[in-house]
Amino acid sequence: MTLTPDSPSSDAADAALIALDAAGEMALLRAADGRVRFVNHAFLSAFGGKRSDWTGRWFAVAPAGPTDRGSRRFEALMRTRSGNRWVEWDERPVESGGSISIGRDVTDQRDADAERQEAEDARTRFFASVTHELRTPLAGVKGVADLLALTALEPDQREYVRAVAESAMHGLGLIDEILDLSRLEAGHLDLRPEPVRPSDLVRHAVELLAPRAAEKGLALACVVRESAPEEVLADTARLRQILFNLLGNAVKFTSEGGAWVELSGDHDSEDRARLIITVRDTGPGIDAADQAKIFDHFERGTGSAQLKESGAGLGLAMVKKLVEAMNGEIGLESAPGEGASFWAALPVPIRKGMRTDRPLAGESVMVASPSRVTRNALSAQILALGGEARTLSNPDRISSARGLTLLLDSKWAERAPDSGAKRTLILTDAASKDAIRDNPPKGADGWLVTPVRRQSLERFVGGDMPGQAGDNNRLEGEGWPLAGLRVLIAEDDPVNGLIAERVLTRLGAHPERAMNGREALERLKAGGLDAALIDLRMPEMDGPSVAKSAREAGINVPLIALTANTSEADRRACLEAGMNAFLTKPVDPETLTGTVLSLSKAQKRFRVVSG
Repeated sequence: MTLTPDSPSSDAADAALIALDAAGEMALLRAADGRVRFVNHAFLSAFGGKRSDWTGRWFAVAPAGPTDRGSRRFEALMRTRSGNRWVEWDERPVESGGSISIGRDVTDQRDADAERQEAEDARTRFFASVTHELRTPLAGVKGVADLLALTALEPDQREYVRAVAESAMHGLGLIDEILDLSRLEAGHLDLRPEPVRPSDLVRHAVELLAPRAAEKGLALACVVRESAPEEVLADTARLRQILFNLLGNAVKFTSEGGAWVELSGDHDSEDRARLIITVRDTGPGIDAADQAKIFDHFERGTGSAQLKESGAGLGLAMVKKLVEAMNGEIGLESAPGEGASFWAALPVPIRKGMRTDRPLAGESVMVASPSRVTRNALSAQILALGGEARTLSNPDRISSARGLTLLLDSKWAERAPDSGAKRTLILTDAASKDAIRDNPPKGADGWLVTPVRRQSLERFVGGDMPGQAGDNNRLEGEGWPLAGLRVLIAEDDPVNGLIAERVLTRLGAHPERAMNGREALERLKAGGLDAALIDLRMPEMDGPSVAKSAREAGINVPLIALTANTSEADRRACLEAGMNAFLTKPVDPETLTGTVLSLSKAQKRFRVVSG
């Protein structure tokens, strides 16, 4: 652009100045030394005076900066005839030297944005408060049901207790989805990257959902492909949410067959490493019309299978927003009658790349099962580990496993002696494992519990024989893992306080109660404690205030936040106040045990001496 109002007149320059003068936005033309050459009518309306009053003056709309290196855009609070107003300036260099600045009043827009942000903040606070009040009694229901399940019950009573616990967990999950969705839409969901092994998350999700799938007669499995990274930097909790929602949906809407998770990796068009999570199922499929809105709020599809299931339809909407918050992509492939495949591609920093070893190299394995999910998933995993895999869907051809390692479905266990396999491992679910152990099928060398772990294939197909331990057993607590520990429970809710007290007692600890924050602080000052569970919200002093005061008083007892709140802001507030860990209600005994033991050093324990 060439504008030189103080040079000999030209038709082009005159036309340009006339156009600027008629513009609705403020225009300011300055020379290279910063002096004003020209201002338009809109500028004069905003700042007053005549054009001659401004020409030749030095006038800056922002701190001086080089204008010969390109454009810049900024906002400035300026005194105008209407008072102080925010003006957004777009400043660009001109060919003749100097610059031209175009400004527009953005005060009303900023005020509207501030009001909108204030409304969003208020909504977030409201949701946080309401969901906390809802979570507290539901956590109490779940905790009491868990305690009741440990007592002597008739079979029908045990079923009732299980239904109560599952209903409470469903309510807690729904509350979490609503709150997370609110945070995502308000832009308040903070991601907390940390080192994580994706294969461990997948295994955990599959094993936790396996009982639910077994109740419907479904098979669950997972496959870790060769390209999958071993360790990445990502938000563990959000990755877990994505997995549980996608896999949970697959189990929910599948009536026969099953579902499986595949973990892999690739690079995008910008050569960024990505973690790929794919969940496939053998469900009814999703037609094109439903696919277009499947990730919207409260949408569950119009197909008959979807309508048979209850739910608010928040899961996939939240997954989509979580994936987008992680700068990833999500999609699906499906057709009516052909099942569905949901995938999420997440750009993540790689801490440890894909495995290069092939522990099953040279091994030939036959997977014999009536379940297509089991056959396909296990054979894919064996191939990824370097082995050779074959599948068998007809038990009458069991002799084709001669000389191979045979993974044989328990439904066909009686065919084991006819296989001629060099090793036969029975595939059984967790519920039937004890029966297999107590009455091993003839011709069987051991058993593996489905869903079969990758580590179990490496160990038992390639080397050791499965022993009495079998596969997929969780570590059981030995005796009284918290024996002799004095643990303070600072909780004003009587039900949740009772639950924590009973859980600690069953773990061997000696619990003490405090009903408010001030009482908790006094008990901490008295000493003799190994750890303290402190509720976030209590009368007189809240949890962070108790922690801060305790640390200021030089108290070094491990402090563990135990709260119904699940937000990152709450977690950060507790840790910044001096707490050592953050646990959510209902308290999980295994997690509580691990947390207390890791924080309470053996030499600092105060043993309870009876008598």
